[in-house]
Amino acid sequence: MTDRKSNPVPPAATPEIWPGPMEGVGRADFVRAVNRLRLVDRWLTPFWRVSGAGTPRPRQAAEFLAPFLEGGVPVTLQLLGDDPAALAAAAVEFRRQGAAGIDLNCGCPSRRVVGHRGGGDLLRRPETIVAILSELRDALGGGVPLSCKLRCGFAAPEEIEPLLGRLAGSGLLSRLFLHFRTVQEGYSAVPDRAGRLARAVRAAAGLPVVVNGDIADADEGWKLAAETGAAGVMAARGWLRDPWLLRRLAEPERRDFPAPAEARELFYAEVRRAGAVGGHAVEIAKMLWGADSPRFRAEVAAIGSPR
Repeated sequence: MTDRKSNPVPPAATPEIWPGPMEGVGRADFVRAVNRLRLVDRWLTPFWRVSGAGTPRPRQAAEFLAPFLEGGVPVTLQLLGDDPAALAAAAVEFRRQGAAGIDLNCGCPSRRVVGHRGGGDLLRRPETIVAILSELRDALGGGVPLSCKLRCGFAAPEEIEPLLGRLAGSGLLSRLFLHFRTVQEGYSAVPDRAGRLARAVRAAAGLPVVVNGDIADADEGWKLAAETGAAGVMAARGWLRDPWLLRRLAEPERRDFPAPAEARELFYAEVRRAGAVGGHAVEIAKMLWGADSPRFRAEVAAIGSPR
């Protein structure tokens, strides 16, 4: 049984479906549970922070990628930083360890990240974004997928359109990931999600854009793709509230997926079997059920007890 509504007719060219990277949640136990349940067709990892120190050691890169690669699906490694040479060296090492593609994070709104000139802060420095992507493309060669994860501007959504046009004309990128909020808007409620994203897709002038932000169910994901002309959709927090959401988006003809309430229980049991304990298990439970849910409070009370 499923409580999913009937999906709109998918576009003629089926959009790509991507999991959001979910920094702090996408640890090995979480990733292994997702892989065991075959909930994704591809991965975009949480970011690997690159400082001026540069290249991760081979063992570090291999250990970071290992749980993602176990799923047997393509893995795009996300990098965070603003040093072109250091980022390029890291990208080469992660490619050597098995990453199928590389993504540059230019959208993280965390005050700590922005304060260290990474993530969303790069949107205030378009020249640095282009310089980093150029260095990455030179280091990786032409056949490796290279993407960029952005928000719709740093302070105002109209800021993003000139950058998108420039990136589209650069020939550096395979795709863009675009969140509809600005960096300064964080995760607050803002209007006109579809309008912002549709304008951005047009500004990208044919460069494939994967859109994301507040996609709660499959109907909403297909509708957003249709309204914006996006090449794909990405779900993060909505995916946690329905762990089978990406499968519903990818296979709209299927009617045998578990309903969201059952899906949460199935996924949580699998993530505990994969090794989630203590604070990380609590964090996952909070995202699945919400902090005010009796189910979450019961899990907090039981955490640490034999299961």
